[in-house]
Amino acid sequence: MSKEAGNNEHYVNHLSDVNETNDVVATEDIYNSTGALLLPKGTAIEYRVHDFLVGHKMQQQLDALISVEGCLTDKSLENEFVDYIQKYPDLAKIHESSKFASTLNQLCIEKQIPRILLQKLTILKIQLPGIFDQTLFSTWLACLLAKQMKLTPQQVTNTFYAGLIHDLGLLHVEPTLVNKKSHYTSEEWHSIKQHMLISTAIAKLIHPFDDEVYRAIKEHHERCDGTGYPNELHDDKLCNVGQLIGLADMICHIRTRQYNLTGKSMANILPYLQINLNSFKFESYQAMYAILQRAELDIGELLDRQTFLSVPKRIILQRVRMMQLHFAFSDFVKMLPPDTHGKHRNALLDSYKKISNIITRGGFTSPETLDWLENIKDADYNEVHQELQELDDMQYELLWLFKKAFRIIPSCINEEVPDKHDITSQLKEKMTILDQNLLQAWTDYQ
Repeated sequence: MSKEAGNNEHYVNHLSDVNETNDVVATEDIYNSTGALLLPKGTAIEYRVHDFLVGHKMQQQLDALISVEGCLTDKSLENEFVDYIQKYPDLAKIHESSKFASTLNQLCIEKQIPRILLQKLTILKIQLPGIFDQTLFSTWLACLLAKQMKLTPQQVTNTFYAGLIHDLGLLHVEPTLVNKKSHYTSEEWHSIKQHMLISTAIAKLIHPFDDEVYRAIKEHHERCDGTGYPNELHDDKLCNVGQLIGLADMICHIRTRQYNLTGKSMANILPYLQINLNSFKFESYQAMYAILQRAELDIGELLDRQTFLSVPKRIILQRVRMMQLHFAFSDFVKMLPPDTHGKHRNALLDSYKKISNIITRGGFTSPETLDWLENIKDADYNEVHQELQELDDMQYELLWLFKKAFRIIPSCINEEVPDKHDITSQLKEKMTILDQNLLQAWTDYQ
């Protein structure tokens, strides 16, 4: 059994925390792998028994030997989905226009969700409520996309289970990292990236699912253009289900985090889909477009008429920042020794090419675009407000592409630049400058 997927320190701490409000109790005697009794049946999982559990190999997985008071049921999980969707009028309209209620009911009720999975989700809801909400959103949207794409009933079921499980590994990661809002260090990012492998191990302990479920969990952070992780796989190596969960995660982040601050809805998601066109399978984009078109969401006017002239000024400032980032990124790529080879280097070059193409298509170097932005007047509101909003959204997403690309750099330097080159220290200095410039761009934007 994987130690990380079982009774590691962080997970046992979560159980002890939950026990303070919901009884977490051993339902059987708990033995280690050599037959020694660790805890007798009926013992509460609290901090005083912490050392009896952490790090010990057990005859059975810990989750099979405990119960959690107030555990989710099939029906209450369905209610969690419905309540969450109803909090967002645009999601509710998509849910209704897609006639998805019966499919959701079938997935939750008729499939008889394994008890251990419901128990894990209960702990996730109590300890990491934001991740639980994201799980609801991404599972719902990924299944909706799978149905729209006319995947088989088994693939829709696989999408449902992969969606529910794909972030459970975060319960086994240091909570301060999971909840961190600022940028990760290289070491922290490495720890966070382990959650897919832990989630996959958890899935194997829960139930003998289809192999596609395990694969989708491992691949949900991979991208078709090779810029994802952990293996920088390309389109032809990726399964549909993992890509649907990845796309749903991306849309969840935009809709429930960024859009909550700006009053936008799913109607405003198109610029993000366009800028990430090569990141996910084309069929999933077609499905998302069809779902949005059927829902007939109202875009609305999001820019304040009184202050909208601040938007072109922000766009111009951000374009300067973007060009500075791009020039610095270009210098870094040119500094890479020609005998640097490997998947990280390939992913980095793919990212650079993608960003360069977007900058060219987006008119970043066009004097006409700059002139247009500089000369927008109050009277132009009705004519330009939607285009300005889309430009602003596109540039925000471009910042995310820079961030994703720069995350690849440490692995490229440390694992693929040959040791014989004296340029390594210069590359690390350039990497520090890139990170600082990116942080400044984020600060300006926010």
